[in-house]
Amino acid sequence: MNQPGADFPLVGVAALIIKDGRLLLGKRRKSPGENSWQCPGGSLELGETVFDCAIRETREKTGLVIDRLVHGPYTSNFFAEENFHSITLYVVASCDRVQLENREPSAASDWGWYKKDELPEPLFLPLLLLKQDHPVFWEQLF
Repeated sequence: MNQPGADFPLVGVAALIIKDGRLLLGKRRKSPGENSWQCPGGSLELGETVFDCAIRETREKTGLVIDRLVHGPYTSNFFAEENFHSITLYVVASCDRVQLENREPSAASDWGWYKKDELPEPLFLPLLLLKQDHPVFWEQLF
């Protein structure tokens, strides 16, 4: 049986939500990348658009409603220890409400807003690769 991530790359979507020069991050509570810091996101579902996935995953994990979505870059992420491969499609988004809810505590916790020079570590591999492989995009994000 084919397993996404093990037999072929899993496609995920991550929402880069900036509010007042701060990026929304939460501490990941599952493998791969457990205890690293991630943006809201998750697996792209069959027939779902990238924007719809970003909206759904952000709402499911944080309770936030995002808007003004723009396509960002992508990263190809191989987690050697877990033998797991994913592709992350990034979406830049805004939100008017900043009150966070931790709606999926088994998936992520400690959601908060972080300045570029005060990001918690370690960053989730896809986010680290975004920062390393797309430095101009990363600088303009904030």
